[in-house]
Amino acid sequence: MKALRLIALALRTLGRNPLRSFFMMLGVTIGIASLTALTSVGKATTEKTMRQFKNMLGNFDLITIQPGAARTRGMPSLTSVEPTLRFEDAQAIATEAHTVAQVAPSQDAFDIDLSYRDNTTTSAVFGVASNWLRMRRFALESGSWISAEEEQSLARVAVIGKDIANTLFPGEDPVGKQFRIAGVPFQVKGVLASRGAGPAGTSLDNFLLIPVTTASKRLFNRDYLTQISVQIKDPQHPEAAVKEVTAILRERHGIVPPVQDDFTLRSPRVAAARVSTVRSTLSTVLTGAAVMATVIGGVVIMSLMLTAVSERRREIGMRRAVGATRRDVLVQFLAEAAVLSTVGGAVGIALGVGVANLLALQRDLPPAIMWPAVAAAAGLSVAVGLVFGLQPAWKAANVDPIEALRS
Repeated sequence: MKALRLIALALRTLGRNPLRSFFMMLGVTIGIASLTALTSVGKATTEKTMRQFKNMLGNFDLITIQPGAARTRGMPSLTSVEPTLRFEDAQAIATEAHTVAQVAPSQDAFDIDLSYRDNTTTSAVFGVASNWLRMRRFALESGSWISAEEEQSLARVAVIGKDIANTLFPGEDPVGKQFRIAGVPFQVKGVLASRGAGPAGTSLDNFLLIPVTTASKRLFNRDYLTQISVQIKDPQHPEAAVKEVTAILRERHGIVPPVQDDFTLRSPRVAAARVSTVRSTLSTVLTGAAVMATVIGGVVIMSLMLTAVSERRREIGMRRAVGATRRDVLVQFLAEAAVLSTVGGAVGIALGVGVANLLALQRDLPPAIMWPAVAAAAGLSVAVGLVFGLQPAWKAANVDPIEALRS
């Protein structure tokens, strides 16, 4: 009850000068709102990025091998890479690497002409193995996947992305339809489920898949690969698989360090971790700025309360004259500072949650309110009031009551 009376007294006192109270709360409100919004939006953005990585790559248990060493930039294709990876390399990894679960060779080319009746478009074409879908964990919306028999028989079948289905076959079921890839007739066997956009914002549905043997012998007429996908047995510790696969390829290609490798191994988990690290660093910087804004708000509270102590000397002297102790005055002013910062923090939390939800809605982010951060923000607002209110409270408690009444 005594605490409630103390809070009620603090609210009445602060209400006597609402403009000054508003400015004392403003800094804390802005700082806490920024802290709440930034941590929540940062978490939501990270979750969205990781989801986009998984949409693009399928899973984090894959290692991709590309030709051209670290010199290769961008997405490799049959026209942009050195022919250093062969079908035999993929077979050797599958049979010799004990840390590997399965291997899928692939070829790809971009801006390939597609046509169906009067409809035309261009797309990326990927020649893939029959186990590619299982490794990537993609889903089919309709139809069926490329079989091992179709891969062996160089069948002219294709599984298309949603964008191609909408462009070439508007209002139709594409499954079973004949269309042309670079003038060569193919049959649509299936349609992939839509996967939205990737981390760069580009569509992940504008491509099609055909058997890698068909791509090599009937479409691209190339015997080298643009990528080998390797599914590892222990995705939490990919280092052993990377080391083993690297050793196999170096032996096959006659590479002895310090000679540079003519291939590059990439782990999606490493790439995702790098993106997460960058976002974490940015979030740390922004959170630090928000905390600094809160501290500045505390400094404002201290400055204005010190001014208020001088203005309220007569009030303090009268309280001391009717029996209030220095401790009573100290507690009263600390309560006022704590109430100010707590109310400012509560308003800041509400404002921050609202801003975070609004940004999530506008940017299609998953809802991700950081409740631990909200709790930390609430604690920070109370601590700011107590820490920065201590000096004014101490000054008020040490006011000489006789001199105060004479003033």
